Amino acid sequence: MRKSSTNILNDKNHTFVIAEAGSNWRTKDLKTSVIRAKKMIYAAKASGADAIKFQTYSSEKVYVPNAGNSNYLSKSGMNKSINQIFDQFSMPHSVLNELYNYCKKQKIQFMSTPFSVSDAKAVNKFVKIHKIASYEINHLSLLKFLAETNKPIIVSTGAATFRKISYAIKTLKKYGAKQIFLLQCTASYPAPIHSLNLSSIPALKEKFKIPVGFSDHSIDPLVAPLLAIGYGATIIEKHFTLNRKFAGPDHAFAIEPKDLEKLVSSIRNADAAKGTGIKTVEKTEKELERFATRSVQATTTIHKGDKLEFEKNFELLRPGKRSRGADAIDIHKINGKISRRKILTGDGIKINYVH
Repeated sequence: MRKSSTNILNDKNHTFVIAEAGSNWRTKDLKTSVIRAKKMIYAAKASGADAIKFQTYSSEKVYVPNAGNSNYLSKSGMNKSINQIFDQFSMPHSVLNELYNYCKKQKIQFMSTPFSVSDAKAVNKFVKIHKIASYEINHLSLLKFLAETNKPIIVSTGAATFRKISYAIKTLKKYGAKQIFLLQCTASYPAPIHSLNLSSIPALKEKFKIPVGFSDHSIDPLVAPLLAIGYGATIIEKHFTLNRKFAGPDHAFAIEPKDLEKLVSSIRNADAAKGTGIKTVEKTEKELERFATRSVQATTTIHKGDKLEFEKNFELLRPGKRSRGADAIDIHKINGKISRRKILTGDGIKINYVH
């Protein structure tokens, strides 16, 4: 079992997978919403995800009154003002304890992104790791409060430049945060594949000297997360839903449980495929490496005292199951030397066979 939140968020052998429920747990009323949320928790656990994350907010703490309609949400069929939409999909603080306890029962980590200090105070009682949404990256009071909790903080960087990311990191550190993690993110829903800019992951790591993951809003369940891991991501966040046909702003670009399971399985395989980073002969290669890699092999019977001459009495051949000679790269240690012993046609010529 991994020891700390810091370790699990920067474990090169085990990518931390966050199944993002977002607002996809909400239905027409709170009672059925909680039922759906529990189904999502169960599905996230069954998929093998490490955590499930919700969002905790209320409209009056996010947008100004009469903020108007979002073009993006209007395209997805949500023809209401952003204030009405936030009211409809908000998470009352009263449900946090119930969802946390159900996550605890299912043995999956509970997370929820707060959008205000009051939300953060409510959420803080139930989470081990805090998450800051892309559009809260410059929210001074929220950054300050979360930093003072002394818990690991994951910061999404959608629609943010180095300047804003630097501001968030400096502010968090100023108020005591010591465990900060970034997520490359394109804040578009869905995000086109060409907009994901995954090669910025190593750039973010180099610039800020902290671990970087990826929050994926693209529709494809595999391409971007696996490429992100190849670029060094140690956290993957992906929106999911029980059914993409459900009504709501985030269902259309989310993946369903079967694809979430496929994603997590593929991530675990990607983790296994990383290896040690040291180029060596793997155990699984050893038999063929000995059988099929070219070595110095006699092409005629060589007697003690014979001079060894390349392409006259020996060649660089694959030995198969015959005795293996010196590796072909050591031919200079054999060619022109005198044999110390008799060597049969086809047998290997080792370095200690010559002088």
